Amino acid sequence: MSSPSPRPSPSQLPVAGMPPAPQLSGNSLPMQALRAQIGRIARCGAPVAIRGESGTGKELAARAIHAQGARASFPFIAVNCGAIPEALMEAEFFGCRPGAYTGALHERQGLFQAAHGGSLLLDEVDDLPLAMQVKLLRVLQERRVRKLGGSSDEAVDVRILCASQHGLARGVAAGTFRQDLFYRLHVIELALPPLRERRGDLQVLCEVILARLSPRRAVSLAPAVLAALAAYAFPGNVRELENVLERALAFADGGVIALDGLDLPSAAGSMPLRVPPALPERQLCLPGMAAHGVAPVLPLDVYLRQAERDMIMLALVQARYHRARAARQLGLSVRQLRYRMQKLTIQESLLDARMDDR
Repeated sequence: MSSPSPRPSPSQLPVAGMPPAPQLSGNSLPMQALRAQIGRIARCGAPVAIRGESGTGKELAARAIHAQGARASFPFIAVNCGAIPEALMEAEFFGCRPGAYTGALHERQGLFQAAHGGSLLLDEVDDLPLAMQVKLLRVLQERRVRKLGGSSDEAVDVRILCASQHGLARGVAAGTFRQDLFYRLHVIELALPPLRERRGDLQVLCEVILARLSPRRAVSLAPAVLAALAAYAFPGNVRELENVLERALAFADGGVIALDGLDLPSAAGSMPLRVPPALPERQLCLPGMAAHGVAPVLPLDVYLRQAERDMIMLALVQARYHRARAARQLGLSVRQLRYRMQKLTIQESLLDARMDDR
């Protein structure tokens, strides 16, 4: 076994001159409770499982835990587990030796080595394939990693933070997440409130987002805009709010965002979930196709949009609303599936309710 590699010195970390990282904004009661909980969690070194809908700020919460803890002067590394190709996962997480695989010309450090002394955030950890979950479990148990193609282990000292949209218990129940790994990661759970549960933070959030988007020009909201934002459901949470404000900023006259420039997707917050009927296995029924098999002419973009929506819903139904399985059926990554669901106004919250009702 090789000896533990030394922790990086705080003086080696690039701090001076860097812009401040975004922080969790808002003074509502849910946010006050969240900050208090983060403060308590930061004092210990136990693994934390962060749960929250897309766009609620899971990485910001993880950064706050790291910044308020004893490891604050050491690296914080965040990785989206669903964005790494399965064939490269071991090398990405644990590093590799030269010649470990085709194209591996140099020795490379993995994410665990890069985060040594600090914190490692495994975002969308429930997207990890089962084979990788076994290897991750071994590292968490032994606190040692072996590079791909290597013959010896090296010690790592990392605090593990993980994030998921629906909580790891759901993956355990569905058989897609190992129970023993669940117990290693799910020591403390931190739940993040969606934006619809803290509408009182909208004004503060708008001010913070606009100051970041337009640092050289003061921008304000017309009186009716805040009321319109408060009436919208924001299924994409703060990330969607930022998207809406960035689009509105481009049409703001005189530094004022008006209601007609807001362009809220009014149908997206309330469109019912349309589940296609059961179809014969060898026949694909596309939108607009009549029972006798003759399809009337439709605008092509409407036709293709509805066909894509129906196929995604069919895959979700067959996968019992499990996104990772549906994505594999469709030949997509989980991230690509979620993007298409958002584009096609397929609400994840309604899918969650259907999954809970099974």
